[in-house]
Amino acid sequence: MIFIVIRLLKRVLREPTKRRLVLTLVAFTVSTLVSGTLFYLVEGVYGPQKDLTWSRSIYWAIVTMATVGYGDIVPKTFWGRVVACVTIVVGIAMFSLFISTLADVFMQGSLKRVLGLGRVKNVDVVVVGANEVCREAINELRRNMPKIRVAWVMEKKPRTPPEDVDFVVGDPTDDDTLKRAGIEKAKDLIVCVLDDSTAIHIVLTAKKLNKGLRIAALAKSSRAAELLKEAGVSIVVPFKRLGRELASAVFEPSVVHFLEEVTTARGRADLVEIVIDPSHAGKDVKDIIRELQVADRNARYLAVMLAKNSGEQVFAPKDDTKLDLGDKLVLVKVKEGVEPQKAASVSQQQQ
Repeated sequence: MIFIVIRLLKRVLREPTKRRLVLTLVAFTVSTLVSGTLFYLVEGVYGPQKDLTWSRSIYWAIVTMATVGYGDIVPKTFWGRVVACVTIVVGIAMFSLFISTLADVFMQGSLKRVLGLGRVKNVDVVVVGANEVCREAINELRRNMPKIRVAWVMEKKPRTPPEDVDFVVGDPTDDDTLKRAGIEKAKDLIVCVLDDSTAIHIVLTAKKLNKGLRIAALAKSSRAAELLKEAGVSIVVPFKRLGRELASAVFEPSVVHFLEEVTTARGRADLVEIVIDPSHAGKDVKDIIRELQVADRNARYLAVMLAKNSGEQVFAPKDDTKLDLGDKLVLVKVKEGVEPQKAASVSQQQQ
């Protein structure tokens, strides 16, 4: 039996880790049944321990293979002792292999995560790109939605891997890379690569893997923006928008400070969107604001835009404007007792 076990162990060690774990459990089970049955035959059926049952023999085999040895069942014949010795040797080999294989599984999983080569599960948002735009997008998602699960896809392993977000290293245009990032079950995709052709390729690949995916993407050129929309991108953020902000910094700098403040949740003010559900349909703007302020007494709200379900946009809606199911109300939320962003105050002092 020992030689059979040795040949089996050699074969098992050549197998991949996960398969090795399964084979080890199977080998342990078979060895337990064989040892327990042999002990039952030599000690119970043909031996002096007539009260020994097969189930108790299996219990003895498990205890003996684990080298625990409670002493409640002991061999009393020569062949019983032989079976016990073989069982102990086999048990030590099996348990050693099982523990080492189990440790190998955990080590491989940890190593893959550190290198970005593993799989990310239960992902809500996939972010593609390795630049500060992506980092800021992830930070903002975390501030507004603390429980959200984000996977960050990068082409190369970063020098300092992010500790607060799961990341995947690989070609973002490749199916396998996006699958490892959990794209097939994700709800949203943010593409913030700085190459338009790569962005379009990523969007097409992602849409192939997940038809219902909502996508937001950067576009450096107007032509790329058109192609991204045709490819299924829900929201395209064009680079030329930065030109407008730079121009505003010259003749209306306070507008730039305002936008910097309200486009992040870390500031004193923040833009928020309220989707009108059945419980709020038919109410007017002031009713929604009143409910929000009752729920959060440390904040004030001001309605700035209403996106009607029909596609119409109403700017600075009046307090008595009626809201329909599916409308989206955009408000400025001012948080009391929070200091404005330092960046804005510094900029104002420099003028």
